[in-house]
Amino acid sequence: MSSAGKTLVCSQTGAKSRLQAIRRNLNTIRLNSCLYFFNLEKGCRIIATFEAFVSVVQICSFCHLVNQPTPSAIFPDPYWVTRIDRDGIIKRFFLYRTNANFRMGLALVTVLNSVLLFIGSKWRYQVCLFLWIYISLFTTLMTNINDTMRNISVTQFLSTLPSLTTTAYFLMVVASLICKFQTQSDDLNSSESEEL
Repeated sequence: MSSAGKTLVCSQTGAKSRLQAIRRNLNTIRLNSCLYFFNLEKGCRIIATFEAFVSVVQICSFCHLVNQPTPSAIFPDPYWVTRIDRDGIIKRFFLYRTNANFRMGLALVTVLNSVLLFIGSKWRYQVCLFLWIYISLFTTLMTNINDTMRNISVTQFLSTLPSLTTTAYFLMVVASLICKFQTQSDDLNSSESEEL
């Protein structure tokens, strides 16, 4: 066997052992139900419906706030920084401003993301569930960065803490559903190989 073939075999066995270690770690934190009363599939559908509803309400409230003639607390007047050059030219530029279109875009991505979660949990598409996890992490990160840049304070941190906790729980429910689907497919594959 050539050195390239040996390297390929070693990398495949290394990847399999890493995948098995990840599965073992995920099985230790795996949940068996969602919100104590529902199974994981139904829980993921409830999460998808809840996220879609909250995001649609956010989009409607942002549209209402944008169409108001006076600035609001969420969309205040922009912060201006004035700078005078050596030549005496006054330049003004934005320090930071929350953009309503950006916030509505994040809410729209969350609505579409909840559709991915619904499809993944109903028809057992693990790709949709993995995409939901990645997109949820991205939208949560971007929302928190946007809120933190707008208002850095202890109360801002305390107000985002329940949202982050809820998102972490939702991520654990979806990861548990992925583990459940994976163990079911592994059991099915092992039973088929025993029959052969």
